[in-house]
Amino acid sequence: MPRALISVSEDGFTYTTLNGATSRYSDTGQAISFLGDYAKETATPLTVTIDDGTKKTEIGIDENGKVGTAPTHDTGTEAAADDSTTASSANGSAEAVEQDDTSNSNGDSYPMGTPFSGPAAPAAPTVKKTPVRRRSARSRPQRLKKITIPGLVLIGLAILMIGAFVVPNIVPVDSPDTPQTIGSEQQINPASELSVDKTRDVVPSYDNSPAWETEVPKRASVTASDRGVLLVNDNRLEVLDADTGKSRYKAKIDESPTFAVDTVIDGRPALLWQSGNTAEALFDGDSKPKSYELPEKARITSAGKSVLIKSGNKLSTFGAEGLEDVPTPQAGSTPMAIDDDELYSSDWNGPVKAKNIKTGDERSIKLESPGDELKIIDWISAGHGKAITLWGEQGASTNSGHRIQLVVHSLEDGSILSTVTTTTDIVGEKSWVRGQAGKRAYIGPYLFDLESGLLLMDVSSRDIHLSEPRGSIVPCTMDTNTSCLLAGKQAFKTDTDLLAVIDDGNEALVLGDDSTVRAYPKKSDKQDR
Repeated sequence: MPRALISVSEDGFTYTTLNGATSRYSDTGQAISFLGDYAKETATPLTVTIDDGTKKTEIGIDENGKVGTAPTHDTGTEAAADDSTTASSANGSAEAVEQDDTSNSNGDSYPMGTPFSGPAAPAAPTVKKTPVRRRSARSRPQRLKKITIPGLVLIGLAILMIGAFVVPNIVPVDSPDTPQTIGSEQQINPASELSVDKTRDVVPSYDNSPAWETEVPKRASVTASDRGVLLVNDNRLEVLDADTGKSRYKAKIDESPTFAVDTVIDGRPALLWQSGNTAEALFDGDSKPKSYELPEKARITSAGKSVLIKSGNKLSTFGAEGLEDVPTPQAGSTPMAIDDDELYSSDWNGPVKAKNIKTGDERSIKLESPGDELKIIDWISAGHGKAITLWGEQGASTNSGHRIQLVVHSLEDGSILSTVTTTTDIVGEKSWVRGQAGKRAYIGPYLFDLESGLLLMDVSSRDIHLSEPRGSIVPCTMDTNTSCLLAGKQAFKTDTDLLAVIDDGNEALVLGDDSTVRAYPKKSDKQDR
């Protein structure tokens, strides 16, 4: 049975710890009401320990939200914070949460909040005997499947994240303990400019006559990028040249890749994929890939321009001759990404440290605050020159229902590139998804220019859901099940299976219903007119 802890702090507020998240309330009654609504909403009975600093009392809340006597058990109070070792996924199944690497206290150890998503979370607010707050878990890289799934692998894709079970929002917006709405002079809402149109083009603004086409196995998994088209079919792997459609490399495989990405290794672009404890990188111009033996139980991420590998407390990255060791950050900091030979790491509140992995030079990047009295409440991602964080006032958390700021910072100087006033219900447990070709990224309903960091589109007021961007074009769905492609300020209704937009936007790769990959060239300005 899940456990929760209610603690009364010296500042007069009551804090509730549930599923690894801590929320603040004005009194114990409000905290119990919150847990009652949670138990009723999720049909989950709870055991609750109330600690007022002088004594502990245990109560039970049944699945209907009614308060009663706690059931007999042998578990101590501290177990309340440990229920976060499992997290409910969207379909109700349980997935194990990766544990923090805090077993060693030497200089090579550091806590991991989530795998490469951001620094480990700090302890909960100073509360008598309140356990340390743990952040919700984020998931592994997207995996290739045995069916045809275009756009399965993103260029520069950060590890996609799955949050812990979202606690229902029961904090009234006019509650006295609710932080006030945070204003933002940079706030824009361009959704009103979005139009929905039909198109006769296979891909909007691209010619309907393909430059090349090639058939692929009907049951193959297909993904594409500037570096090539990766096909996986049973025990066969093949890479097609993205410029011509011709085969670049074929091989028999014992197991299917679980991770693939475009990357840069010692200045050379390459298509990299992982199968088990082996990774292979097919460099531009080469006919055979270079093979790398990965450390056991290695976790890899492409949150940055280069791939970062973690095994235990050891870090490494891919080099031209083999794996290269990466200096471990100081204790208390979490490594997040590698850009241009710089490893970005930070503790929870910053500043961000950028250390050159070749020369050892280090610089400190202080993140500009989006407002007075605002603190970082969650790290979403870092890499590709940007840091994405959530900021809020005291008491706000990723699932508290409060008004917060979604902030995109420059990792060059820590300046704010854009801010969006939003709520935790909208982005609190969402992932920052970088798109193919490094042009676009989105989180929830917010679409950003990945190069400038500026907000391009807010579709929260429209029934449009974004998917992995392909260059500057974003696949989407509207009206529940209508497929569309978002290009500029227009959403085009179309069933086109867009794999990638390559060659700096000059060509679009599409998977047809006839299991054929086709490359459509960009229309000239004259054709567009």
